[in-house]
Amino acid sequence: MSASAAEYIPDDVTYQNLNGQQLAIKVFTLLPEQDPSSLAEEDFEYDGFLYSHSSTVKEEQTYNEQNLHTETVTITTSTKNLEDILAELKPTIEYDNGVASGTLALDHSTIKTEAAGYKNSSYTVTATKNYTGLDRNDSSYIDKTVVKNGRTLSLSNVTWSVESTALVGDELVPATYTAVATYSGTAYSSVATGYITTADYTGTVTASGISSIKYTVTYLGTPIVVEEEPSMALPIAGMIVLTAAGALLLIALLTRKNTTVYESTGKGNEYDKCGRLLLRTRNPELRIDRLKNVPEGVIAIEVDEKAARKLFGKKINLRYFDQTFDHTVGTVNGPYWFKVDVGTAPTEENADHEEAAI
Repeated sequence: MSASAAEYIPDDVTYQNLNGQQLAIKVFTLLPEQDPSSLAEEDFEYDGFLYSHSSTVKEEQTYNEQNLHTETVTITTSTKNLEDILAELKPTIEYDNGVASGTLALDHSTIKTEAAGYKNSSYTVTATKNYTGLDRNDSSYIDKTVVKNGRTLSLSNVTWSVESTALVGDELVPATYTAVATYSGTAYSSVATGYITTADYTGTVTASGISSIKYTVTYLGTPIVVEEEPSMALPIAGMIVLTAAGALLLIALLTRKNTTVYESTGKGNEYDKCGRLLLRTRNPELRIDRLKNVPEGVIAIEVDEKAARKLFGKKINLRYFDQTFDHTVGTVNGPYWFKVDVGTAPTEENADHEEAAI
């Protein structure tokens, strides 16, 4: 994998001959906001072919979900009369939060009304009392106070009228009087300043969009032609030099790091390269904790094809501080990939203690 494409790990890599054409097909899954510009690699060689980018096919993975949603609405009114409250509450409302939308209907059983606040208010209380059969219109006959509903009211007015008359000599004169007395007083009460009503609207809302994007990157392969150099006899000194160089090359090949470790960035299928390790086929073990940049969480392992083919069906042992993980190598078709969640690295103090124990 070239450096330009190392930030994304392919879901699948396939090499095949289709209708006489040698193809390398790599499939990636990215989030909608991730940039796919680095998916297409520069020309690369693999198994005797030189591969060049041919096409990138984009396929959006969509979703359409329906869920029951409840939205609470609050209104204020000057009265708690239900008819007035219902006049302020619409039968249905439209809901749209930018992700999901739909029509919600009023649930009458959820209507709740309470006072918004209270204030003190005063008002006048009145009462009347009739007095009959009085021999004169004398205010001393009239009570100065009366009690109404436990509240004492004071006399505020008296209206007199003749109830009956009598003949005295040749004249009719009042014989008895009637009085109507009015009493009044001030009362105080706590009055609501207004009312707050809450009600729930419920209905089905629909959310749709693009969950991820699948990119299929195809490369066209052409055979690599190796020109043979003419053979010539080499002097003994040259043979010695070549033998020494071959030995050094063999040592380099045997110790060449053949495995790359990547750490997930947490953004879809995006990974950062942490470093390379040597994976031996005789005792396949990887010490992830010995990398200069020790990864955490989900990591991806890329094993070079040559080493992976020798490990087919074998277990790779991953050491991560005091933890071990096993992975059995499956079908190898190009560089071999697998993922594992190694969790969190221990603190520096615990790591030093582990190294001392080893």
